[in-house]
Amino acid sequence: MVASSNHKRVSRVGGKLFTQERTRCLADMQSLKEVMRGNLLIFTIGDVVRQLSMFITFPYFSLYVVALGGSMVDIGIVNSLRPLTGLFLYPVAGYISDRYSKVKIIGYTGILSGVLWSIFIFARDWRWIAVGNFLLGLLTFYFPASNALMASSIPEDKRALGYSLWLAIPMATGILSPLAGGYLISIWGVKAAMRFLYGLTFVVGLFIAFMNLKYLKEPPVKEYKNSLNLIGVLKESYRGMFEMLRWLPRNLKAFGLMLVLGFLLNNMVSNYWVIYATQSLGLEPIQWGMVLLIASVFNVVLMIPAGMLVDRMGPKRVLTWALLLGAVPMLLFRFATSFVYVTTLLVVMTVANSFLMSGAPAYMTHSVPPERRGRVMSALGQGMLFINTRGGGGGGPGMGTLLTIPSIIGSVIGGFVYGYNPNLLWMSFGVALILSAVISDRFL
Repeated sequence: MVASSNHKRVSRVGGKLFTQERTRCLADMQSLKEVMRGNLLIFTIGDVVRQLSMFITFPYFSLYVVALGGSMVDIGIVNSLRPLTGLFLYPVAGYISDRYSKVKIIGYTGILSGVLWSIFIFARDWRWIAVGNFLLGLLTFYFPASNALMASSIPEDKRALGYSLWLAIPMATGILSPLAGGYLISIWGVKAAMRFLYGLTFVVGLFIAFMNLKYLKEPPVKEYKNSLNLIGVLKESYRGMFEMLRWLPRNLKAFGLMLVLGFLLNNMVSNYWVIYATQSLGLEPIQWGMVLLIASVFNVVLMIPAGMLVDRMGPKRVLTWALLLGAVPMLLFRFATSFVYVTTLLVVMTVANSFLMSGAPAYMTHSVPPERRGRVMSALGQGMLFINTRGGGGGGPGMGTLLTIPSIIGSVIGGFVYGYNPNLLWMSFGVALILSAVISDRFL
């Protein structure tokens, strides 16, 4: 009788736990449906297609510069040119984003960007790539507009989850992209493979631009057509940026310092992962692609749970521990000697990245009121803290006016530091991550 009673009690408890777990799973699925729709869905589709074209080129961009006659220092110079133009244009981009149709800005700059990728297809010398990067930097109007529109399109209590979905779904689609790039380079050579991929990027860029113009939606905005001439726009833009800097509360100033450190070190290091792997460690491009593929698997698996955890725990604690975790493999990278060792370290970095890339944009969006997002994000970007192992630095939604100078400095000096002692790059990045963790714990 006692055994039978205990069995029934255990069955009731087990059934109750099963019901609770089932209810929670259904609630999580409902949350996913609430977030992944409208503008966020369109942005995600665009990034899915980019993963199958433009993003394949990022890990091997430095090899392309070298194949076209560039040196280690030239790699840094080429990557510094895109943020150089952003230094002058981001304040204007933020001003325009707050006053005019974000959808039109996103669509028209996307068309121009797609056309400019043709320079990379026909490049005969690394200087062509430099010119292409410089011209792409002139289209920075896209990013403050897209950042602000995306931030306004995600429910306030689901922001970390929303950013996680936006990052995880394209990553899952493009999980084989690094391996595909390495394979094409192995069979066609660097030049032929990269030209093919840039041709694909050209077509995809135009497709995404027209898709954005047709399907993105925004709340009605008051457009101030012809209210100011060009000089007036420039004056008002820079005046507004300095007013915004004075407005920044203490926590956002601290967060901005963390972003500055991140962009400085990412631009120093990101261009040389593939160079170090192929020239110093003796890995083939396809092996480096395999390392990135394995790391990407972990990233995709963790992104959505990381976003849910950030929404429940708050970004401050998560960011602090993720920064400390990322510092460990960065400091140990100088001792890497084999494929397995390198893969293990990058997997640990990727685990940290999953929480950084979910928590940091959510913290930025939560800390900035909607009416200021265009200008704040033109200065500080989307609030993107991450460890960039794929390359492709110099632009993107994470970039902002205040981040262009550290990006330029990092890109330029990275080549000199690499030539002197490559290990200094990874050690410096590790120290910067620890410092950012301290700032996060004390001031966010």
